Amino acid sequence: MFVKRARPRPQVRAREADEDEVATAPSPASSGDTGDEVGSVMERKKAQRKKQLGKSKLSFGGDDEAGGSDSTPFKQRKSLLSQALKASAPSTPAAAASTSGAGAGAGSSSSMYSRDYLDELKAATPSRAPRPEDGDGDGGLSRAAQDKYASAIEDDRSAGIPDAAAIAAAKHKRSAALGGVRGAKGEDMDDEYISLGGDNEPHPESRLMREEDEGEDGDEDLADYTESNQRLYIGKDANRAAARRLRGEIGEMIAEREAESDSDEETRAWEDTIVARAGTGMAEAKKEPKKAAGYVPTKMPSIRPVPTIASVEARIAQSIAELRAVKIENESNLETANRDLVLLEEQERDIRKQVESVEGKREWVEEFQGWAEMLGTFLEEKHPLLEGIEKDATKFQRERASMISERRAADDSDDLSLFLGIPTNVPEGSKVDTSTANSDFRRVRRTARDDRRGRRRGIVVASETDEGFSTDSELDPDTQDEYDASQHDLERRVHALLEDVKAEDFRYPEKGLAVRFDDWRSRYPDDYDGAFGGLALVQAWEFWARGEMVGWDPLRSDSQIESFTWFTALYNYSRPRNGHDEDDMDIDEVGPEGDLATEMVSKAVVPVLIRALEAGAYDPYSAPQTRRAVDIAEVIAELTGKDSKKYSSLLKAIMGVYQVHIFSLAAAVASSGGPGSTRPPPYNPTSRSAMQRYVRRRLKLLRNLLLWRRVAPNDVPDLVARIVSVVLRPVLSRTWEGGGEDMAKKVLEVAGAHLPHNLVTFLQKGP
Repeated sequence: MFVKRARPRPQVRAREADEDEVATAPSPASSGDTGDEVGSVMERKKAQRKKQLGKSKLSFGGDDEAGGSDSTPFKQRKSLLSQALKASAPSTPAAAASTSGAGAGAGSSSSMYSRDYLDELKAATPSRAPRPEDGDGDGGLSRAAQDKYASAIEDDRSAGIPDAAAIAAAKHKRSAALGGVRGAKGEDMDDEYISLGGDNEPHPESRLMREEDEGEDGDEDLADYTESNQRLYIGKDANRAAARRLRGEIGEMIAEREAESDSDEETRAWEDTIVARAGTGMAEAKKEPKKAAGYVPTKMPSIRPVPTIASVEARIAQSIAELRAVKIENESNLETANRDLVLLEEQERDIRKQVESVEGKREWVEEFQGWAEMLGTFLEEKHPLLEGIEKDATKFQRERASMISERRAADDSDDLSLFLGIPTNVPEGSKVDTSTANSDFRRVRRTARDDRRGRRRGIVVASETDEGFSTDSELDPDTQDEYDASQHDLERRVHALLEDVKAEDFRYPEKGLAVRFDDWRSRYPDDYDGAFGGLALVQAWEFWARGEMVGWDPLRSDSQIESFTWFTALYNYSRPRNGHDEDDMDIDEVGPEGDLATEMVSKAVVPVLIRALEAGAYDPYSAPQTRRAVDIAEVIAELTGKDSKKYSSLLKAIMGVYQVHIFSLAAAVASSGGPGSTRPPPYNPTSRSAMQRYVRRRLKLLRNLLLWRRVAPNDVPDLVARIVSVVLRPVLSRTWEGGGEDMAKKVLEVAGAHLPHNLVTFLQKGP
């Protein structure tokens, strides 16, 4: 809480006390008859004491002063600053002597105050303070300054020690004031009159003001600090108004305090200046006389020799050399500045080109980004439909392969039933009677097989020497028609994917993807290489490549990988011509991103081939399919490399086809020749031909398997040994005497170089 600072009251001017000795000193005129009037003086003093006993101690009565000279006169009190100024004022020797003489006289006797001494003391006492030399007017001060700083700069205008005439005049004036006409009842006295008698105040016995009497005056000045002016406010509005007033007063007090703190130093400096100008508080500084400067003679110029022509020429030559050096330096600086200016202009042009290039790149990137987003939306919509078409194509291949494999397994079962035995475990739910070797169902199947062979050969009856070497992988005419219809439906569905697409950028990738990415590669090759633009192109092109390969049977059709449109487009894209003519037969170098056709083969073609192999599209008994499969594997090995994971996965899928087939053949032989099987009929003339057909089919399987020696040299010998050991050895051992020995020699001729020693010995010597 801020305490409101009370404004300082103007300091009451002090009055300097007069010496008691001056008031009580006898007049020089009456000093002669002192001895005659001793008694009267004593009587007057006793009468004065009796009168003073009935009066107040504080009395300003004129009669008392007039009646007795020993009463205490009024003492003028002055401030400390005024007393200090008066004490520091210079005094004359006469005044000092008079002061000391007066003190001594007062202490000794009053006879020393003679007329001559008092005149001398009056003449030595100054009537006013000394003025400064440079002051103007009345001390150089204005009336406002004198009124405001009266306590500090008040001139001493006293006339020295009053004489007897002055004292008598003062007594007469007081007596006239006491008996004046204006002292009647009901009339106001003069402002300077102070009554010595009693009045109607609360305490008539004393004219001193008590503390309770001056309460109003004091409270009026200190009301803000005693809470006299505060009121008790009732109501919210009154309290808010009081709070606003309080905040305003606090703000005013803060502002007033800040203003006072800012002006204190200036005010103090101004007061000190005014006091210094008055010259009453300090001694005048003694002015030091200026020392007269001595005579300084004029310096005479030194005598120089008259210049010669040689010295002048030397100076001129030196000046010319210096000017030439300055000229050369300036010319060099000029050339440097010109070079710097040209360099700055070139840099400015380069910066402008860079800015234009960056701005063009920004626009191109924004446009390319928008196109890429449209392409992503298109692929997200069409890709699931393409996957559904591919699943249907794989399903059709699996159904066709299962039909052919089941028919071939039935032929093997019919032949095994004639020379090895009939398995007793019949599949549950089967309505076909295969319990005997010559059942009606078996005879019908043999007749149908002969008819198919005859149609393929173009003759009615085939030669017996060719039995068993026929692949028999063709479908019935009705089944083949249904299969062809399903393939046409797949093609129609593939074309329907892009029927609603009107933009050529999305219908033909060589007009959209290839052009866009080639523009990117030509404009910003560093960004293209850093972002693997080639791989991004292959990933985007995969949709159209897979759509083009739907329905493609790589093992039965003559179309190769190089015949696809995407392969040619990617091959040409990977080998930019760089300004050469199209008729130029030179082979262009592959770009830094490599052959993108190879990337497409690894990314799209190999998965298609693996799915086809797993679905049974490859017939291991077909020599043409085997040769095509070997060629495709070699092409992929050349494109992707033999150490690539894609090529290893493809070989694993191919060898898996043979492993699954060998496992099924071994299971059929074991079930037909096992202890629980039914023996074949004795003396059956067709058993020998059935055994030969069965072994010839296995020989064809061995020949096709041996075609993979170059591709998989480590897996082929193992598979060949497994075919001979688990499939052919039980058959040849059972029929060794009935033609098995001759068939063993043929097996040895085909696979003897890839068989272990024990199997070679068996084929040579028998069981």
